[in-house]
This record gives sequence, C-alpha cells and structure tokens, in this order.
Amino acid sequence: MNTLYTGDILQGKKVISCLNTEDLENGTTHELYFQTEGQNITGQHYYVPVSVVKGSQTGPRIVLTAGLHANEMNPYPTVNDIKSKLDPKTLKGTVLIVHQYNISGLIANIREFVPSGPVKVHENINRQASTPERETAGQLYCSSMWEKLVSKNADWAVDYHTANPTTFPLFAYSNMSLPKVATMTNLFGVDVVLNSHTSTTLSGSFTDMGIPAFTLEVGARDIYEGELVERSVQGTLNFLRYLKMIPGDVIDFPPAIFTNEWVLIRSEFGACVKAMVKLMDTVKKDDVLYLQYDAFGNKIKEYLSPHDGVIVQINQCPIVESGTMIAALVYHNKDKAIDADLEIGGVGPKVKS
Repeated sequence: MNTLYTGDILQGKKVISCLNTEDLENGTTHELYFQTEGQNITGQHYYVPVSVVKGSQTGPRIVLTAGLHANEMNPYPTVNDIKSKLDPKTLKGTVLIVHQYNISGLIANIREFVPSGPVKVHENINRQASTPERETAGQLYCSSMWEKLVSKNADWAVDYHTANPTTFPLFAYSNMSLPKVATMTNLFGVDVVLNSHTSTTLSGSFTDMGIPAFTLEVGARDIYEGELVERSVQGTLNFLRYLKMIPGDVIDFPPAIFTNEWVLIRSEFGACVKAMVKLMDTVKKDDVLYLQYDAFGNKIKEYLSPHDGVIVQINQCPIVESGTMIAALVYHNKDKAIDADLEIGGVGPKVKS
C-alpha cells in the first residue's frame, strides 16, 4: 500500500486517498487531508484532517483518533495539544493523529455519521469501525477510514471519547486480559478501568488484529474540562516515553479502580430529577442515587443503587423523560473475567430502574 495523492490542494494542504506513513519524509510533521470514499449529496467527498509526526529515527507507529463520536468535544483539544508537544526532529517513530474522524457528524454537531440525503438514518461509526460492508454512506466512510488510513499505520492506538450526554472521570474501556493493553492503559493514570471488549469499536477492531489499543474517555460531552484534557495529554506522553519515542522518565501513576461490570440506572418517569451522588462516589447497595419529582414538585420516586460500586456517569440535565439514563455505576465481579460486547457510551445491556 502506497500513499496516494489525488493532486488536489485543500486550504493549502495536500489531499490523499490512501496513506502509508513509511512513504513520508522523516523528521517532519505532515499535515494532510484524507479524502474518504463515497460522496455526499453535493457530489463532494468528505475530507478528514490528519497529521503525521514522522520522527527522524525509526520506532513504533502510534495512531491517535478524536471525534468518532463527533459531538464529544474534549478529544479535539487533547490530540491537538499532544501534537504541539511532539518534535519530529527528536521523535523516534511515527504518530498519526486523526483530528476529526467523523466530519459529517461534526458538521451536524451530533454523535453519529449523518447522511446528507433525504433519508436520515444516522450511523454509529464506533459500532462499525472496521466494517467490510460498503452499501450505505456511513459504511463507505468507515471502510475507507479503516482500510486506507488507520489500520495499516498502527502498532499501537488510542481512541479518545467523552461521555455522551452525561459525565465521566478519566475512564478507560480496555481489554485488560491482553498484557500489552493492560500495560499501556496503566501508563495513562486513569481513574477507572472497565475490563471490556467490543469488536465493532475502533479500539476493539485494532485489538482483534493484534494491535494494542483502548478507548479513553475524557470527561463530559459539551464542557471543556481542562484538567482531564491535560491528564490525557500527559498520559499519552507518558506512554510515548515508555516506548522510548520521546525522552524523559516514565511516571508511575497510582493504580486505577479496576472493574468489569457496568450498570445503568434509567428514569421511570418524566419531569425533574435530583442527583444525591457525585462522580466517583463509592456507593453501597440500596444507597439513594437520585430523587424524582413530578411537574408539581412532589417526590414520586427514589432510585436506589442496585449494587455496591463506583459512580462513573451522572446525567447533567435536571429534566428527563422516561427511559433516560440518569446514572451509571461500575464494580468488580470476581467471578467474571471481562465485560464482552459492551455497548460503550451510555447504552449498555444492564439496565436497572
């Protein structure tokens, strides 16, 4: 596979339709637009901004991706800040940064890929990241991103997200049964790890092909959380130091809370809810998590914790409808190895009300 240039120039950047980072000049940061397959309703392609920080010396190839879920905002400044701290003259190896993975979703400011045609069937890119199907607009987009941009340029990968639409601490979805994945996750200094694997996600697709990867959740969706962004940046740099791609000592972060079970709490009724817990609170079974009130302010329900655990997501909106996720907790089940095929990001299979 060779890097293919279309011959076009977009906003001063060369346009490619296929990338092989080995083709690029060493000791240089390359800023390119990747032209995806398929066209929108105007007959135009989507163009994805990518940077390749190509070190002056050989070394590992790292892929960092932001914006698969396009309205999850903290990953964008995270990868930009990481890039600003990399010097290709001293870097050993290559860092490929996909700055805005889901262009159609970003334009619409929603989570999914949004078709531009009259049939608005939104597609979750992070449930078909490596799909071999090439029928819908979203499938064409995902297939070309996977096959021609990221999958063949990675020895390691990190996919940055946020909660959607709730909150998150610095949280990792990682298959900790894989030694290399466990090692890289522990280098990031996260608050909580959920030992999990979903093959249809981008990180799951990488690990299925033997490339260590995990999903890093950086706080809430619509709020810039500078502290969590900076921790994500420093965790990534710590990982690069571990790989000897950049100089410096590796930081030994305190161990994360290790979990492998995920439980959602959904509202039974509509109207007002009031959180009685905070993010990262440790709770016991039957502790009160939320109170709910009707439209007249009368208390109608107490939502109790279904299990001992740690609160990792809280709904930030005080008004909800029936079925809204209002909280999530995680815990460690010693009789279970891994939470397989978990629906990441707020729509999990274990539902309690």
